[in-house]
Amino acid sequence: MKKLFTRNPWFIFSPFLLYYGYLIVNNKWPRLYGDEIRYVDFAKNLLHGYYSPFPAHINLWNGPGYPIILMPFVALHIPDIYTTLMNALYEYLAIVFLYKALGLVTNNKTALISAFLLAIYPNALSMLPILYTEAFTTFLVSLLVYFVTLYYVKGNNKYMIIAGLVFGFLTLTKIIFGYVIIICLLACLVSLLFKKNRAHYLKSLTILLIAFSVTVPYLAYTYHITGKVLYWGNSGGMSLYWMSTPYEHEYGDWKVPNLSNNQYPTLFKSAEGVAILKKNHSAELKAIIRNDEVKQDELFKQKAISNIKMHPLKFAGNYCYNFSRMLFNFPYSYSYQDGAILGNILIGSLTLWASLVCMVLTGLNWRKIVFPVKFVLLIAGVYLLLSGALSAYPRQLNIIIPVLLFWVGYLVANTKLNLKFGDKADLKNTNPY
Repeated sequence: MKKLFTRNPWFIFSPFLLYYGYLIVNNKWPRLYGDEIRYVDFAKNLLHGYYSPFPAHINLWNGPGYPIILMPFVALHIPDIYTTLMNALYEYLAIVFLYKALGLVTNNKTALISAFLLAIYPNALSMLPILYTEAFTTFLVSLLVYFVTLYYVKGNNKYMIIAGLVFGFLTLTKIIFGYVIIICLLACLVSLLFKKNRAHYLKSLTILLIAFSVTVPYLAYTYHITGKVLYWGNSGGMSLYWMSTPYEHEYGDWKVPNLSNNQYPTLFKSAEGVAILKKNHSAELKAIIRNDEVKQDELFKQKAISNIKMHPLKFAGNYCYNFSRMLFNFPYSYSYQDGAILGNILIGSLTLWASLVCMVLTGLNWRKIVFPVKFVLLIAGVYLLLSGALSAYPRQLNIIIPVLLFWVGYLVANTKLNLKFGDKADLKNTNPY
C-alpha cells in the first residue's frame, strides 16, 4: 500500500488528470478559433483521402501528426469539448513518463519533484483548454525521453526502435523537428569520426534514422505536390519574414497578413500601431500574397534573407526578443503589456537561471553524464536554437520542458552539495580582532 502512494505515478498524479479536465471544461471556448480550425480541417481532409488541396490551393502549414490523432473524433462527430478533454490525458501521460524516465537514472524523490513541477507548470496549463498541439507534443517529448532512457538502461533494441518511432511522429506533429533531425544526424556523423564513445553516437544515429524514416511518406507526398525535396511545410517563410523585420519597435513577433494587429496580446491595441504596420509592410505583403502558397513561402524567405543580410544586428536583437518571449512572454510589437507579465517573469527567470546553472554543471561533468541526457539535450538544444530564428512564444518552450526537468533532475540527483556547517565549528583559534 505504501508503494501505491509513493511510487506508483499512475495513482500519485491521477488528481491532476481530474484537475486538468476541470480546467478544460471551465475555460473551453464554445466554438473553434485560430489554429484549432486548421487542425480540424486537416483531419477532415485526411478522412476524404488527401491532406492538402492540390493543385489549386496547397496548404502545408503544419504536419499531419495531430490531424491524424483528431481523425477518429472528427469522423464520429464527437463534440469539440470532448476532443479537447484529451489534452488532460496527454498532459497527465507526459507527467507519468517523465517520472518513469527519471526513476531509471535518479531516485524516487527527484522523480516525484520533477514530475510535480511539470504538473503545475503554469504556461502548459494555460494551453490545455485550446485544441492545439502543445499538450500532445509534450506527451510525445516525455515519451521520447522515457524510451531513450529505457534503451540506455535495458539495452533492448526494441526500445531504440520505439524511441525512433516516437521521435518520427513528434516530427510529423511539429515539423520544425524535421530540421532538428537533419542537424542532429550531421552532428552524429561528425562525432563518429572520433573513436571515443562511438557506440553512443551509433545509438543516437540509429534513433534519428528511424525517426527520419517515419517522415519519408510525408516528404514523398510534399515532393509530389510541390516538386521540392525535404519540404516540411510552407509556414516557415512568413514566420522568418516577421522575425527578420528591420523596423524599430518591431520585435520579431508574427502578424496576420491583413496587418490588423489583432492577435495576442489583444488588449489595448492602437490604430496608430496598425497604421505603422501597414506603412512598413503593406506593399511587400500585397506583392507576396498574390502568389500561390508555395511561392509565397519562397518569396517570404527571400525577403527575410535580404533583411538579415542588410540588418544583421537588428536580426540578432529580434533573436534575443524571441527567447525573451519564450521565457517571459514579452515584448510584442505595438502592444501594451498586462499584469500577467509579472508571473511570466518569475517563471521564466527560474527556468533561465536553472538552465544556466545546469549548463555549467554539465560542462564540468560532461564525461560522466549518461547517454540519454546528452542525446535529449542535443535534440532540445537544436530545437531551441532553431525556434529562436522564427517568431517564437511560450508555447514553443512549453513542449521542451520535460527535457529541461529531466536534465535538471538528473544533475540535482548526482551533484553533491552541502550548504550546512559541520556539526561542531572550531572556535578555539578564532580571533575576532
